[in-house]
Amino acid sequence: MYKRQWIAAGLLAGIAAATVWACGPDFPSQLLDHRELTLKATPQNSFAFEAASLLPATDKLPDDEAGEAPKADDAAAMAKWLGLAPAQWQQLAELRQLQSGAEVYEKGKGLPEDLRLYAAGAADFEIAQGACEGRGAASEDASAAGEDAPPATAHCMVSSGPGMDQAVASFEKVLALPPEQARLRSVWAAYMLGRIHAERALDQASDATVFKRERDAAAKAFQQVRARALDGGSDTQGLALSSFGEEARLHLFVDGKRCGWNEMAGPDNDCGVRLAPEDMKHAITLYAAQAGHGSGSAVQSLSILANTALRDDTLAAALIDHPISQRLLVIYALARVDDVVSEAADGKSMTSKPNPALVTLVAAIEQRGLEHVEGADRLAALAYRAGRYDLAAKLVDKAPGPLSSWVRAKLALQRGDLAAATAAYADAVKAFPKANDPKSMAGASIDPDNTHLLLGEQGVLALARGDYVEAMGRLYDAAIAVGGSGNEFYPEDETSGTGFGNDVTYLAERVLTIDELKSFVDARVPASAPPAPAKAGSAAPSYYPGSAPFGDNLRWTLARRMMRAGRYDEAQNYFPASSDERFGKDDLRAKAREFAQDLHDAEHTWTDIGKAEARYRAAAIQRELGMELFGYEQGPDYNDMGGGFQGGSGHSADDLKQSFVTDGERQRYADTAPKPERRFHYRYLAADRAAGAADLLPPRSQAFAAVLCKASGWMLEGPPDYGDNGDGTPPVVPERLLKAKALYDRYVKQGAYVPWAENFGESCPEPDFASARVMQRHLYVVKARRALRHNLPLLTGGLVLVIGIVGFAVVRRRKKAARTA
Repeated sequence: MYKRQWIAAGLLAGIAAATVWACGPDFPSQLLDHRELTLKATPQNSFAFEAASLLPATDKLPDDEAGEAPKADDAAAMAKWLGLAPAQWQQLAELRQLQSGAEVYEKGKGLPEDLRLYAAGAADFEIAQGACEGRGAASEDASAAGEDAPPATAHCMVSSGPGMDQAVASFEKVLALPPEQARLRSVWAAYMLGRIHAERALDQASDATVFKRERDAAAKAFQQVRARALDGGSDTQGLALSSFGEEARLHLFVDGKRCGWNEMAGPDNDCGVRLAPEDMKHAITLYAAQAGHGSGSAVQSLSILANTALRDDTLAAALIDHPISQRLLVIYALARVDDVVSEAADGKSMTSKPNPALVTLVAAIEQRGLEHVEGADRLAALAYRAGRYDLAAKLVDKAPGPLSSWVRAKLALQRGDLAAATAAYADAVKAFPKANDPKSMAGASIDPDNTHLLLGEQGVLALARGDYVEAMGRLYDAAIAVGGSGNEFYPEDETSGTGFGNDVTYLAERVLTIDELKSFVDARVPASAPPAPAKAGSAAPSYYPGSAPFGDNLRWTLARRMMRAGRYDEAQNYFPASSDERFGKDDLRAKAREFAQDLHDAEHTWTDIGKAEARYRAAAIQRELGMELFGYEQGPDYNDMGGGFQGGSGHSADDLKQSFVTDGERQRYADTAPKPERRFHYRYLAADRAAGAADLLPPRSQAFAAVLCKASGWMLEGPPDYGDNGDGTPPVVPERLLKAKALYDRYVKQGAYVPWAENFGESCPEPDFASARVMQRHLYVVKARRALRHNLPLLTGGLVLVIGIVGFAVVRRRKKAARTA
């Protein structure tokens, strides 16, 4: 039962948020909210999906960067993390206390030669860094793999001097060993050589000759990292994957200075746009390879490079002759660049125009020649987005596949050809690989998440054609594939906030007929098994609105719709089982049967008091379990939010004035309108039913007053009436209060005084139907006596007349008998 404090708070919230859905949960976009935008939106994948597909891996390098290092005092975990035996790790920990690489090498007898040499080099490297505040860049208990995730942090590294030369010599000796003798540390040694040469290149960037020599040496070392890892070298730190990014950074230099990520990403810094196109192409290729192996940091790096290039038309044009760079710019533009830009037209108002970056990029690629297009389907999508429908139509035939078919569907919709769009959507869905089939997913042109969107858009299109059951099937498949109802109610729920459930529920409640919905549910939506009860001594699970599978909620929606239509017997099979606590503690099937029996008794019981009592019992059930038995899943009751919030799902009649809505859908929507169309509509129905019970009760009885008191209380309890004036403002006198007052006025006019009348609607006893029966019998007796008293002369005269007639008949019969004798 809702408390008055909650009602007041809710009313204030409703006034403050009259122009929005509601406070509380976050609601997702519904595909049916803006159907034209849904159907004409540009097909696009996430940038992460596209970036990982630029240069798919063809080898078996580890596809993850190194994880977090364990605690140094956990010897077993540390040894495993470094790819060593526990005894080897323990010996290395002792060697770290020594003061030179030569000493480490001398005391490292018994260790594998490559590990012994690497430890010596790491010691010399560590000693060389003594001039820096940060120590241990290559020590065994720290990751030797520098993360390449932007933004880069300031660092200190000594790259020259006797100690560093000794470190380099030791690392080179590791690589000089036969491969079978260098399994433990050849990858590590090559990586450290790459880092040292890269630092020397940075230190000598002003000297072009030295810079080139050191950069080439660093690149060669990083390439060797990957080669050694593929040859079986230990790479527990993910150094091979990191080496792609380290090598890419060698190409991010301008005027002897490396462009840091912060500088490159800054809109007011020209470091990035001044990069030589060839250098940027090299960097893009390396980051693409790293992303293809599963590196998330590489995706971020590619995003920054693409954004930098698109800030300068000249740089972007210089990159499109390279297939990977061209495709990067296209996928970034699709995923991250706005369709339009706004600018001040007259110093006061703002106007919008197509984003020139998109238009310019498309034109530059087209000018170069469509025969040189890399990823024609992506460019077709970008051309469609830029309004170049003619170009998009040419490109979709160059790269057949689901993405091209999706773009073809959009082009058909742009022409208004729903039939062609339907066929193109079918081609797109048919061609899409199965998400659980790695072989068919290789080189897929559509992000797996987009399969659900494709199905959803097919549903929107079917609805626009008037194929309501097909639309239901498409959107239901999309909702089930994604999971969740679509309402983000509890952030810890992984399925919360996802799915197209709101669109499915709208069709189920307001568009399909009951028989269409029943046939669909019977064929497609089986009930799931109720969860097992909690074991003794363990905490009972906590359930909340939407915690049950979406299909079970859809069955429940059908059950409530049948109850509203009076199809009580049919509704039984679709209510949740009595043991299913995901839907509350009440046995809804039993309550539904009880309600139906009360309605039967209200019509067929012999006495008026019996009928009144049955009507009241039914009204009480309708009030107390109205949401569970009769409530709309969406407006006006919002069972999808447990009734706690108004709005966020479903549609209004104004929503159906948009395009791609048929007259048939509008009529079906009108035919399924709630009566009355008010929040918690079943409370109004319960109050009316209780008032109907009062019609059959003696007006001066306690039961008459108590029934009206209960009904009035159901109205006073709320909820707030949002938007009853049609302009989003609360009414001066809410309808529920008017109804409560009418019930009270009826009591005052017809009923007898009762002690609790001062708190009418707030403190109401249960109706005493037994006393009402006694009163009714007494009234019958009184009425009979009153009738007898007022009509005695007439009755006496009538009796005399009857006696006279009888006497006359007797005399006449006797005379007749005497004559015949």
